[in-house]
Amino acid sequence: MLSALAGALLIGGAGCKGSLEPQGGTGGNTGIGPTATGGSGGSGGSIPSGPVFPLPSTSLGFVSDTTTGVIGPWYSYGDGVGPNTNPTTTDSADSDCLLAGFMPDQCSQITVPTPGQPFPPTDAATSKMCTSGVAAQVLLKNGSPDYADLWGAGIGVNFNEPLADGSNAYGTFDMSPYVGIAFDFSADVLPAQSMRVSFMFQGMHGGDAPYWMGATMQASPLTGTTARPQHVEIKWADVGGPLYLAETVPPVTPPLFDVTKVESMQFQVFTNASATTPYAFCVSNLALLGK
Repeated sequence: MLSALAGALLIGGAGCKGSLEPQGGTGGNTGIGPTATGGSGGSGGSIPSGPVFPLPSTSLGFVSDTTTGVIGPWYSYGDGVGPNTNPTTTDSADSDCLLAGFMPDQCSQITVPTPGQPFPPTDAATSKMCTSGVAAQVLLKNGSPDYADLWGAGIGVNFNEPLADGSNAYGTFDMSPYVGIAFDFSADVLPAQSMRVSFMFQGMHGGDAPYWMGATMQASPLTGTTARPQHVEIKWADVGGPLYLAETVPPVTPPLFDVTKVESMQFQVFTNASATTPYAFCVSNLALLGK
C-alpha cells in the first residue's frame, strides 16, 4: 500500500500548479454537519432532498466505496513537492519551486500530512482529513511574480485509482449520475479568500482546474471554523472557470467542466505576492449527492 500510495501523488503535484492566481489573489489569497453556512453558490446549506452517498476513508486515508464505485487515496501536495514523492522522500529537488531556482524555505511548507506517506483521518467516524502548513509568498522571477512555480499547497482525493493491482495508474470517474458533492469544512488558521475547491478533469486547460464558484470568484466561499463548521454542498453547475484565465491578456476561455471525466478533487491554499499564507483546516463527511 505504501509504494502504491506514492503514485497517487502524481496527480496531486502535476495538476495543481494551474490553480494559481496570476493577479495576486484577493486576500492574500456527508454526513450533515451541525451547522449549515455553505451550500451551492455559498447559500442554502439545507439537507439535500436526494440521497446522500458517503465516501468514508480507511485508517490509511483510502476511499473504497462499493456503492458509488469511488476508489482512491487522499494525499497532500504543494509547489515544493516533486512528482516522484514516495514514503521516504518528497522529491523536493524536482518540485516546481526548486526547479525554478528558489530556495527550499521560499517554497510552500506542508506540516501535516507528510506528502507520499499514508494520510490517516483524525476522526474515523467522520473521515476527517486535516492539514496544516504555509503557502509561499510569490516572488519575482525575471522581473515578474512567478505564480507558475509558487502556487501553494493543499490536500486532495482521487476518484479512480484502485491501487490493488499495483499499477499506480489513476483514471477518470463519471459524476453525471450525481448532482454534486458535499463535505463539512473547518479551519483554525486561514486568511479569508485564500482557498479554492478544484476539480481536475480530463481535457481541462493544462493544469488550470475549474473550482467551486470559479466562473465569477477568485476564491471558493469557504468560511467554516472549528467553532462553527461549514456544511458545503457543491452542485456541478457551480464549478467553473478558473476566473484568472479570463483576466489574462489576451483572455483565455477554458473548456467547460466535464463531469463525466473527473479525476480528482483538491482543496488548495493559493498564493499571493504580498505575504505567506499560513493554514490549518479539515475536511470531513465527504459524500456524493444523488439526484
